[in-house]
Amino acid sequence: MIWLTENPFPVLLIGTLTTAILAGGWLRTGSKWLLAGVLAAIAVTVGLVLTERWIVTDREQVTWTLYEIAAAVERNDVDGAMQHAYSGAPNVRDHANAELRQYRFSEVNIKRNLQIEVFPNYDPPMARAEFNVVVVLTTRDGLVSNRRIPRYVEVTFYREDDGRWGVGGYDHFDPRRGFMVDPDTQMPYGD
Repeated sequence: MIWLTENPFPVLLIGTLTTAILAGGWLRTGSKWLLAGVLAAIAVTVGLVLTERWIVTDREQVTWTLYEIAAAVERNDVDGAMQHAYSGAPNVRDHANAELRQYRFSEVNIKRNLQIEVFPNYDPPMARAEFNVVVVLTTRDGLVSNRRIPRYVEVTFYREDDGRWGVGGYDHFDPRRGFMVDPDTQMPYGD
């Protein structure tokens, strides 16, 4: 069912094809039943697309939170980024606060290999995001200026009691890790 609630493309594709086939049949035969089918296919497609927009999944919430954090970091709004820290992990807040304050960011670009896995049966529910990111930063001491830094990032999120997702842990690695294979599992790291 996730294919329906996270991506409107399959619904649009199936709905458009169904409508086109029924419309072709109606144009050839003039059948009122096929015209009714065309209208029904349009109505169902529109209804399913609106449903997809209305339902926000955990994966979409985690994605939104991740992009909110990236935007806050890019604005150098460390306090704004810290609002997304999980309340049960004060050490993460302290570590991220200290790390982010060392730099002035001018760009934060999350790459397309973003993968999010949600574990709703954990207590509290947990999600894991893995992705490559490129940041452009300057160190506060001025030794590094406007340098592009690619990294591979793994972030663990936990759902707060109010339903928000907060960062409960993170780490970053060499950017090639997103493309390397784990010798134990023969799977790419991050899978």
